[in-house]
Amino acid sequence: MRDDDLRNFFDEDAYNELLAEYAERDQKKKTPEPDEPARAPHRSAAPQQETRRVERRAASERAAQRRAAETPAASARAASRQSAARPRQSRVPAPEQSASAPRRTPQNGQASQSRPLQNTQPEHSRPAYPRIDDAPIRPLEPAKPPLSKENFKLDIQGLDEEFSPATRRPRRAERGQQGAGAFSAFPEIIKKRAPQSAKDGAEFIAHDVREPLPDGGAVAAKRFRVPSKAELKAFFIQNKKTWIILGICVAVAIFLSIYTISCINDVLAINRDSETIVTVSIPADADTRTVLKILKDNDLIEHRFFCEAVASIMRFRDDNYLTGIYYVTASMGVEKMLSTFKVAPTTGETVTLTFPEGYTVDQIVAKLAEYEVCSADVMYQTMREVDFSSEYSFIQEMDDKEDRFRMLEGYLYPDTYEFYIGENPSSVIRKFLNNFQKKWTEEYAKQAAALNMTVDDVITLASIIQKEAYGEDQSPLVSSVLHNRLDNSGLYPSLQCDSTTEYINEYIAASVTDAAELSRYTDLYSSYRCAGLPVGAICNPGDDAINAALFPADTNYYFFAHDVNRKLYLARNDSERRQNNLTILTVNRQAEEEG
Repeated sequence: MRDDDLRNFFDEDAYNELLAEYAERDQKKKTPEPDEPARAPHRSAAPQQETRRVERRAASERAAQRRAAETPAASARAASRQSAARPRQSRVPAPEQSASAPRRTPQNGQASQSRPLQNTQPEHSRPAYPRIDDAPIRPLEPAKPPLSKENFKLDIQGLDEEFSPATRRPRRAERGQQGAGAFSAFPEIIKKRAPQSAKDGAEFIAHDVREPLPDGGAVAAKRFRVPSKAELKAFFIQNKKTWIILGICVAVAIFLSIYTISCINDVLAINRDSETIVTVSIPADADTRTVLKILKDNDLIEHRFFCEAVASIMRFRDDNYLTGIYYVTASMGVEKMLSTFKVAPTTGETVTLTFPEGYTVDQIVAKLAEYEVCSADVMYQTMREVDFSSEYSFIQEMDDKEDRFRMLEGYLYPDTYEFYIGENPSSVIRKFLNNFQKKWTEEYAKQAAALNMTVDDVITLASIIQKEAYGEDQSPLVSSVLHNRLDNSGLYPSLQCDSTTEYINEYIAASVTDAAELSRYTDLYSSYRCAGLPVGAICNPGDDAINAALFPADTNYYFFAHDVNRKLYLARNDSERRQNNLTILTVNRQAEEEG
């Protein structure tokens, strides 16, 4: 196919004309002209190719003449294509016999006479062809470099004229009149089916697809068809059992997911940010199950049995929970809370405090709060609610625990201690009680048994001696007076010590506002009202006072008194007591005059 034929593909008319030309050529091949003579059997290849070119050129000229008769524009285009389609004449030399060509030798070996080749024409007439030598000689063009990005250039001559609006409008009008062309119906179809707006486009997808569409329209309509409500209802009714089972499975899955998340929150406290402090009291001999029940009762966990399973898997020991009051939050998680109940929480900062002999519980608590070891309210609550009797036998042997103002009064052994800042109150109390347990030796226990006294009796008596005696020398003498009066309760039913009255006035009355309750505590603690020893200790005695209570001096004194200079006056009877009182008044008056 020639270059001008390829160029014709850009126009429909040119394409149709080329088809007509090829059809006419094929018709000529099928029906040859009757006057055409038979071709010579031994004609060379060059004249045959030249003949075909001449025939094609003649056919092109005839087609151009026909188109020129139809329209002037088509005639002009045909003429331009005819001029561009003329082939070059090949410079092939005439088939003459050269002088050096070998001569044909017969097969019998005889030399034949050499005859020159003659271009003899056959008897029938043929058209005169132009000789190749007559064609104009063109100079050789230099070889072009291979194509690349730098030298590539698309050059198609005649396209501007071929596709100009002036040339295309007549052809378009002609196609509209004749109705020719494979794509003539497409503009009407596109115009009919195209939506005019976004709303029309949505309606086109939902409804217009039901209309018959060309070719694949039926498939598109089936694919995008919206089922009706009746069809949906019938579908659900037909698969009713399946939908019920599926709904049950989904509900069970949701329930299990929520339950699992809630259980995990009990352990890890992922979604719990509550900072509300809850007070938890851990009793003595508590195991993990008991502790988890306490946490459940205080709304710190939601799934106790799940937490028990987790604690069993993590192998939490049940024998090392510390009795006491703890302050926890729900955001800690069950694992951290259980660990807190096993080890007292501490910080890195510590403080060392010294508590003198004779300090009361209120004085000790105030000092702990002052140095931020723990708050006073927490200490008092721990003393009231936590039962340390399972850990310490001397507390277990105490009588009338509910009637005491401070139950642990007398057992917070005065000494020097090191505490953590913010330490747990149960841990603080255990330090005092552990120290007291160490100070109460076997010798003390045997001497108390010999005196027919309990540990609580000895501590209560020692607390009075601690407040009444001045110095280590006076303690055994004061102890002997108190022991003598206790041994002769018929003559001396009460101890009549002013220290008990001071305890009521300074500490009990400062905390108890109810008159009836204050009167009850007065009857229980005043050594002028109660028979024998008070209900409990009035301070925390040191080792000297305890030793004096266990080992009193051997005397027959039943009275003692002090002047302002802290001198001790002893009396065996009431007359000596009155004489001692007159002497004390004289000394005190002289001290006032001198001072």
